[in-house]
Amino acid sequence: MLEALSSSLRNVLLPAISTIVVGFICQLVRQYIQRIKDEQLREFLERLVNAAEQIYGPGEGAAKYEYVVRQAQQRGYRISRADVEAAVYNINSAKGCE
Repeated sequence: MLEALSSSLRNVLLPAISTIVVGFICQLVRQYIQRIKDEQLREFLERLVNAAEQIYGPGEGAAKYEYVVRQAQQRGYRISRADVEAAVYNINSAKGCE
C-alpha cells in the first residue's frame, strides 16, 4: 500500500516539479534576452545621439531629435522622446556634464 502511494505521488509530483522548474528557467531566459535587447537599444540610441551631435553641433536640439527618430525608424525601432532624452542624459553623465 505504501509503495503504491509512493509511486503515485512520484508520478504526480515529479512532472509538476519539472514543469515549475522549466517555467522558472524559461522566465529567467526571457528576462536575460530582454536585458540584452534593452542594452543593445540603449547603445544604438547613444550612437545615434552622438552622430546627431557630430552632424548638427551645439544647439539644434529639434533637428538632432528628428535625426535620431528618423534613423531609428529606418532601422525598425519605435522610440519615444523619453528614450532619446535618456540616451542624452547617459552621454552627458558619462562626460561629467549634467
